[in-house]
Amino acid sequence: MNTELLTDILLSPVALALLALLAERWFPWPEQWHPFAVLRLMAAYMSGKVNKPNRPVGQQRLAGFLAWLTMSLLVLLPAAIVFAGAEVSLAIGWLILLVSLRQQPVSHAIKLADSHLQRGRKNAARAWLSRITWRDCDLLSEHGIAKTSIELRATSILEHRFTPLLFWFVGGPLAALGVRTLSELTQVWPVAQAKYRHFGLATHWLHTVTHFLPSFLLALAARFIALFQRNKFRLQPLKRNPLFSTILLSWIQSFSYCHRVSLGGPIQVQGIRIARQRFEGRPAELLISRAPRWQRQWQFFFVACLVIALFALFIYRP
Repeated sequence: MNTELLTDILLSPVALALLALLAERWFPWPEQWHPFAVLRLMAAYMSGKVNKPNRPVGQQRLAGFLAWLTMSLLVLLPAAIVFAGAEVSLAIGWLILLVSLRQQPVSHAIKLADSHLQRGRKNAARAWLSRITWRDCDLLSEHGIAKTSIELRATSILEHRFTPLLFWFVGGPLAALGVRTLSELTQVWPVAQAKYRHFGLATHWLHTVTHFLPSFLLALAARFIALFQRNKFRLQPLKRNPLFSTILLSWIQSFSYCHRVSLGGPIQVQGIRIARQRFEGRPAELLISRAPRWQRQWQFFFVACLVIALFALFIYRP
């Protein structure tokens, strides 16, 4: 193999994705300096200015769509200009992917919540979970804390790993950044909260559309893995929920089935109980210590897929 061909393989999207995945895992970006921290602050400030509950429903929905459009342009337009004009576009694209794979703040908070729960410090565990989710965590039982923690890990696998990687290969760095920006905005403007029920509808719908394929593929992978395990629990037909996309719930169900852990069930948001389908499995509080290992296994799964793709690129090079 000549040097030029080796360089092309090492600078291929597969190799860059593998490098970004490992870099985000082992060299996390400080939270206070991460662009998404600024994005969330700007999104919260904007919604406070333009989201007026006393306005008609149509105006709230239009305001939400324009807010998403504005935030997306503020993020993607500078990134596109720098990416298009830079002499080292590969390096800029790789940096954009690294930003899009941000997972460490969520993983850190969940890790501390699990640690406090295992030591019997429920209030501390609830406080850490409250930092990374819009659900009410103040009154969660031990079972509720464990279930919420595992669900957030499963959501993180989809939102912070698989979806940006998939969009990186399909549409490049700007596509990965755009879909990750959308995910961040759905966390700031959740339709499950009454004040964002109409304002966040456009973002919620776009999030559902863009995550249809990633959720489907990841759920399919989880169910395939489950075929090699003994599982006495059964997959139940998914029930339609107006506040939670069926295709996204299918990933939680598949994760529950793959690891045989009980997930789903009703949650509380701003003091209001919201119904959700329960997924059968072993009690979450008994498996909380295994959840970090599950997350590492999925991380290894993505790394292994990229390594296999890299070897295939090496063997079947043109």
